[in-house]
Amino acid sequence: MNAEYIRYLRERQASTSVGASTARGMGPKGTIQAARQFLMNLKLERFRKESEAAFLRELEIATSQLKDALPEGARKWGSARKFLNIFLRGCSYNKYLCSHYRLHVLEPWLEVPLDSHVAKGLKRIAGRGNLPHWPGVIHLTPQDSGLFQCFASKAAKNDGVNRVDLDVKFWRRVG
Repeated sequence: MNAEYIRYLRERQASTSVGASTARGMGPKGTIQAARQFLMNLKLERFRKESEAAFLRELEIATSQLKDALPEGARKWGSARKFLNIFLRGCSYNKYLCSHYRLHVLEPWLEVPLDSHVAKGLKRIAGRGNLPHWPGVIHLTPQDSGLFQCFASKAAKNDGVNRVDLDVKFWRRVG
């Protein structure tokens, strides 16, 4: 696929990754557009690393950059990380973007996008008291996110999937 269409696909993925339901309650007017604009210009090749540790360092840098690109009142670590994780998952799931940027190597390292549905599902599997209280996306800290992601890795291994795929299992499930 030519470079122009790859750019179109990246822009479409950025647009569909951050919508009204994704960003509900996460900031003032302009938050969605600012997040989309950042993601449209994000260089995906920067995430292709030799190790998970190097990938996670790059993810942390990108999270900080996205947070700073959001409007005043929306600059929350949890929101930025959720937007970024949804975008990276979508790019990985798109066969053209995945192939062009060779994202398949990242799939085992991608984080599950955390929200109340995923947190509830993980807490149900973990059992009472084994994961921290879910503070909501905008109050999520890197430390609590790390605890949820660590447990998500174990849960995903039990299911025979990558942790990023757990979102499909927990998305809007009842009970």
